[in-house]
Amino acid sequence: MIIYAEYVFLENFIMNYFILSLTGKFTKFKSGRTKFILASSLGALYAFVIFFPSLHFLFSVLMKVACSMLIIIICFTPYHFRDFFRLIGTFYLITLVFGGAGFALFYFSNFNGIISNGIFYIANISIKNIFISCGVAYILIQFCWGYIQEQLSKEKIFMDVSIEINAKKADLKGIVDTGNSLMDPISKYPVIIVEYNAIKDILPTEIKAVLLSNQISNLEEIIAQLSGSSWVTRFRIIPYQALGTENGILIGFKPDNVLIFNNECHKYIKEIIIAIYNKSLSKTGDYKALLHPDII
Repeated sequence: MIIYAEYVFLENFIMNYFILSLTGKFTKFKSGRTKFILASSLGALYAFVIFFPSLHFLFSVLMKVACSMLIIIICFTPYHFRDFFRLIGTFYLITLVFGGAGFALFYFSNFNGIISNGIFYIANISIKNIFISCGVAYILIQFCWGYIQEQLSKEKIFMDVSIEINAKKADLKGIVDTGNSLMDPISKYPVIIVEYNAIKDILPTEIKAVLLSNQISNLEEIIAQLSGSSWVTRFRIIPYQALGTENGILIGFKPDNVLIFNNECHKYIKEIIIAIYNKSLSKTGDYKALLHPDII
């Protein structure tokens, strides 16, 4: 059976590009087209090792994992281990789905192929059929991902929250918000956004004065009001961007402890920041806090 190198490269490049695109979409990581092309090309070139017997050691499990890690680094350049492992895990999951779709296409068709060093090569597949298999895999992933998110939203989206500071507690209902990616710029702790009315009873007078003074954007005024207060070490300024607000600021503080729980989860968190929101977060009043997804 004859295997054409250009077909091997093109097939692998297209599949890698699709997989990396979906990885970026589902993890909400953005990357430039040039990085996608470079990473996809690296993955495609890796398949050429089969033509060089002296390089077959590159097909070991360790080298395959190293190659996939390098592809993720080139494409997305994650700066935190947590982001890297989230990307690599999603990349492997999508790859498994694409691999299953490819084998299904092979099983129900009359393509010829070989398996060498753990890599499957199809000899007479057309570009049209590659796109068909990619399309089938994409539809399956979209359907399954939507179903999983729906189930998670039904069972785990609402959480009870207990915020403790200076022996005072505020109990409220929170919702896991995948759109909440706020991090404290100093400590890099995730941020929970909480309505002012839900926690005002545990706030000291000076913090209430700041929140009610409409001077949140005036940092000098805030510092002046808090001078000498024991809350100076807890105090945080959280910048944010939202629709219609490019340079917004939320006042936050570091609590002593936060407990989040429901029927399936019970978790104490100390490395967390509470940001205070002066308006209502829910029109129906179903929840009083937006939880950062990373704390669940």
